[in-house]
Amino acid sequence: MKTLVRAGLAIVPAAVVAFGLAAAANAQDASLVGKGTVWCNPVLGWTGQVKEGVAAMTSTGGYVIHQGSVPCAPAAAAPAAPAAVQSEYLVFFDFNKSAITPAADRVIGDAVAAILKTGTATKIHVVGHTDSSGSPAYNQKLSVARATAVKNALIAKGIVAANITTEGKGESQLLVQTGPNVREPSNRRAQILPKVAK
Repeated sequence: MKTLVRAGLAIVPAAVVAFGLAAAANAQDASLVGKGTVWCNPVLGWTGQVKEGVAAMTSTGGYVIHQGSVPCAPAAAAPAAPAAVQSEYLVFFDFNKSAITPAADRVIGDAVAAILKTGTATKIHVVGHTDSSGSPAYNQKLSVARATAVKNALIAKGIVAANITTEGKGESQLLVQTGPNVREPSNRRAQILPKVAK
């Protein structure tokens, strides 16, 4: 009888050790995999002990997972919506100049990027303007030069030249109404007017 009890007592620690090893194999600390990992597989043996949707945690604060658990695939990022083509882009010029400024170049770049994303032939009309400083005849020529400068910048960025028309309005369409011979920066501009083909 004593021999049977001794044999039985020897089996108990072995069973405990075997159970412990199995538990260790089935319960791993996910903190080793990376912080913030979300596990898709349910934790085995936790039914009724952990509320549904609540992650089981180890005593050290890591997630408890079972063997074969895999991190959930990250949600696919929503594709960025393509920039819509605006009905008008405004670029501004320095006094008595038709050179494209860095700020104007950025606006032209935004317009071109939006237009090219449509994948369709887009007609663009460019209208140059001036302020009221100077003679009407001089301002008419300057407005044409501004429209041409914008056209050339559009072509350099990938717009087909045949799709661009230009026009100069001189000082006849002031954005900010002023008297004659007034240097108004808002009036020294060109309009980029895209018309997307349907």
